[in-house]
Parts: sequence; C-alpha cells; structure tokens
Amino acid sequence: MRPNFIILGVIILAAIGSAYYFQNTTPQKMINYAPVESEVPKHQQQQTPMFSVKRFGDETRTLLVPRDTEGKVVLLNFWASWCAPCVAEFPLLLEISNIYADHLVFLGLSSDLNEAAIDNFFKNINYSAAENEWIVFDEGGNVTRNLFQSFMLPETLLIDQEGYIVKKFVGAQWTKEEMTRDIDALLNAE
Repeated sequence: MRPNFIILGVIILAAIGSAYYFQNTTPQKMINYAPVESEVPKHQQQQTPMFSVKRFGDETRTLLVPRDTEGKVVLLNFWASWCAPCVAEFPLLLEISNIYADHLVFLGLSSDLNEAAIDNFFKNINYSAAENEWIVFDEGGNVTRNLFQSFMLPETLLIDQEGYIVKKFVGAQWTKEEMTRDIDALLNAE
C-alpha cells in the first residue's frame, strides 16, 4: 500500500509544479494572422514585427521591414524552389510585382536548404530582380518559421502601407484578379 502513496505523491507534486510553471511563464509573442482569404477589421489586424533581410545575390543591400517599406504595400511570399505550387505561382507574383512597381514591395523568402538551389532556380527561369523585388534566402527558416510561424508553402501575406497584415493566402489557389483587387483597394484607401 505504501508504494501507491509514493506514486500518488509524485503525481501530485508533478501536477503542482507543472501548474506553477505554466502560470509563471510568458508566452512567446506569436503572429496572429488575418484569417485565410478574408479581411479583418483594422482594430483586429496585427502589425508586422520588425525584421531585417538581405537581398539574395547582393548581400550589401538590407531591408528592414516594415520600417523601410512604410507607405508601400508589401507582398510577403514564403516559398522554396522544391515546392511545385511555389514554382507555379512565382511568375504570377512577379507579374503583379511589375504592375505595381512604384507602390509595392515583393518580398520572397526562400526556405531552400542552400543558396545554390535558389541560384539554379533563377538561372532556369532567366530572372533578374527588379528594384521592388527582394528575394531572400531565409537560412534556417529564421523569419519564415520562427517569426511568422509559417510551416506551409507557399504562403503569401498582404501587408498594408502601415505595416498591418491584411490578408493571408495559403497555397497557390488565388487568382491575379483577386490579388490585384485587394492591392487596388489598399492603394485607393490612402
């Protein structure tokens, strides 16, 4: 009978310790995205956290988001060259980036395993970045997974001129018309 009391005592102490631990820990700030493919009232939108990236192929250029993108719409895309839907939607994202070149920053964060994979991808499509296009090697997923909690590729966030996350697209099922309508609405709201 005595071993049962010892086991019961250990369980009670573990429960009390766990309760104390979880009550006294500060939860990590997480990004609460706009619901997928729907708009959220301004008071419920979350501001994009500050993060810094270096342009792929030009490590001397750094972009601090959202500070350096203030006043412009940001199309933040999480992708990888090994992801078939990412590859399929990439030309459309570049086309949209070109349409809104003066008012939009396209930021493509690659979750590829190494820079060589990104380089090969761009050589195959004969791509050179426009001024408003930032392709970034997100080594180790620091921004993609750790900051934005994004684990599904592709995923695209539409961020307004004040740095608020307005809309999220998971997958490549969106259309050019849908995306341009949302961007036009943000640009016309100024």
